Amino acid sequence: MESRIREISAIRVTIGRAKLARDERSVVKIFEVLEKCLIPCECMAINIDWLAIVVRKPESGKIDGFIAMLREELDATTIDVNGEVRLLYIEHGRFNTRRIGMIVSSLSIQDIDINMQRYVRCEDRFVIGVSVEDVGRAHRIVRGLLDSDYRI
Repeated sequence: MESRIREISAIRVTIGRAKLARDERSVVKIFEVLEKCLIPCECMAINIDWLAIVVRKPESGKIDGFIAMLREELDATTIDVNGEVRLLYIEHGRFNTRRIGMIVSSLSIQDIDINMQRYVRCEDRFVIGVSVEDVGRAHRIVRGLLDSDYRI
């Protein structure tokens, strides 16, 4: 089956709190509030002091309610809406660690920052988040890799 790349518009939201990654209760609470607000999370990235989620643009109207509810549930938390990103859904790529590494390193070499990435093994799907400005170049680079069957 031929690889397919779909592009999805999304919004990145970063939730900050000291040592958040080590606070299991708070991380669980964040996802509980997302669920209460009926907001599906497309991707996430976590660092010691922050958790970033990506929400599809059509769901962005629910973000204000999510922020208000989360502020009630978790004190000492900063929440920033970091703006729009583009998600490239790469499907049927016959992915393994080498292929994912080729995509990530090829984009990095071309100065394209990957905001987030997610590999869904059971669906043979790799998702990367890039800036709106870089999406065209990222799409061309990934398409070139897929068309060359990752031979460079």
